[in-house]
Amino acid sequence: MDLDSDKVAALFGLGRSRGPWRPLANGDHPSDSRVLTTDRGRWVVRRDRLLSDWHRRHAYRVHRLESAAWQAGIPMPRPVEPPAPAVGYWHNPAGETLVRVSGWLEGHDLRQPGTVSPATVAEAAGWVGATLARVALLGTEDDAGPDDEPTPHPLADWHEWVAEAEVSGHPVATPARALLPLVEEATRLIQEARRDAPRAVLVHGDTSRANVLRTPGGYALIDWDGTRADVPWWEAVNVAFRFATPFNGPTADGDPRVVHPLITAYLDQGGPAGPADVSAFAGMLRSQLAVIAWCLWLALGHRGADPERRDFGLRIVTSAAAEMPRVMRALDGWADLLR
Repeated sequence: MDLDSDKVAALFGLGRSRGPWRPLANGDHPSDSRVLTTDRGRWVVRRDRLLSDWHRRHAYRVHRLESAAWQAGIPMPRPVEPPAPAVGYWHNPAGETLVRVSGWLEGHDLRQPGTVSPATVAEAAGWVGATLARVALLGTEDDAGPDDEPTPHPLADWHEWVAEAEVSGHPVATPARALLPLVEEATRLIQEARRDAPRAVLVHGDTSRANVLRTPGGYALIDWDGTRADVPWWEAVNVAFRFATPFNGPTADGDPRVVHPLITAYLDQGGPAGPADVSAFAGMLRSQLAVIAWCLWLALGHRGADPERRDFGLRIVTSAAAEMPRVMRALDGWADLLR
């Protein structure tokens, strides 16, 4: 079903559209979002496709956490309840078509290199740490079932994807092959950490400098579609080491100017703590492996990826092949920053 700005404005009760929507800039990353202006304000409209039962379950998972966070007063865009038929916050009018709306927040993310000072990043890190603790304490452990918690892909799958790339002569084959030993090492660490892990709760799942806005009223956390179940301590550590870099991808950096204020604020706000050893990085590694796997699929043309997304996938996998060796070598030293 084709949905234009007028139809979406009418369906979601947003007022009268003031012209066609415009694409929402997302740096050099592909975006399915549009900015819609009506006589009642500005809105962000996202479009997607309902591809599987997992996608449907995920939509309800996002709705559970996002609605709880909104009701708790966590600074974020206002999610707009969709008209029926709906899947979570998504309107599902026909077939695979999905569309959702949230309120527009005026501000800038923290990715722009050279324009965001270390002091600003440290300040934002403190806010993020406290916010992650608030999310962890929303009481969503009863909503976080086994289907909500991601597990690493079997190593056999990784070998199958690399073989597919090599048979087709795809340029992603070389970086993907180089990643296999690191994928195996990271998967072992994750599996060992999970054996003694506490119960998971729903977490934002994609907190980065791309998804923290600096607005006139303070900071806000956007883009809740990465919601998943995780150990809150692992999530806080994951964000602390990813937040040091403006690049929103499978990389990390042990910058104490970011790690210390974020972890301190998280603990001061009452966020659940955990061991300050390499097991604390299980969530970060699992998140990185998930991103790399998704981008490898995109590069190979899976998930209906268009040329832009295929190129994006290749860039991320290539970057991961360069960054992951450094990350794996740094874990023991980084654990000291958590103590």
